[in-house]
Amino acid sequence: MDEPRLQESLDQLRRRALDGDARAEARLFTELRVRFLTIAKRRVQPDHAEDIVHEALGIVLAKNQDLGRDRSILLWGLTVLRNVIGNHYQARRREIAQTVQVDDWRTIPEAAIAADPVDLLGTAESAARLEAALAELTRSAPRCGAIFACILESLERGGGAREISQRALAAVQRLYPDLTHNAFYVTLHRCRARLRSLLDESEVANG
Repeated sequence: MDEPRLQESLDQLRRRALDGDARAEARLFTELRVRFLTIAKRRVQPDHAEDIVHEALGIVLAKNQDLGRDRSILLWGLTVLRNVIGNHYQARRREIAQTVQVDDWRTIPEAAIAADPVDLLGTAESAARLEAALAELTRSAPRCGAIFACILESLERGGGAREISQRALAAVQRLYPDLTHNAFYVTLHRCRARLRSLLDESEVANG
């Protein structure tokens, strides 16, 4: 049996906030800040992480009212955070390009980290495209949909990359007891490829 949820989901908090609950809004952005900061610290220099998170939360707060009530605040927020991190690296490249050769500054690390659950789910240019692709993946490959749902739920609950991965694996194995540790990662790799294919098809269709 699944462990009982001790906290409201981020989406439930957001709906209460949209209805005028100031305490729910404060709690929502506190929860988002914790998750954003964990991710930012793995992707940028530690002394830049707070600024990155502050900027991303500012964008989420400014546009929160315009997002549909049934949209996932976590998926959308992660898209915003990835864009802010990407802009940060572009700015760093421009700064360094003024003092070094072009061939040198191309080696600055990118914002993505391999095998990070956020990287698996954050490849779309917009949260709306990603949500649509996940819905289609769930219809065409239910096991893949279940795996990504478990990853998203674990990500929403917070924690480090290892904790998120282990929690997601445990949730998937409760649904599919025959799925071993190694088989999980093989299946996840295939599901990621299917999701990427759906996102590519969406990009072509939307030109």
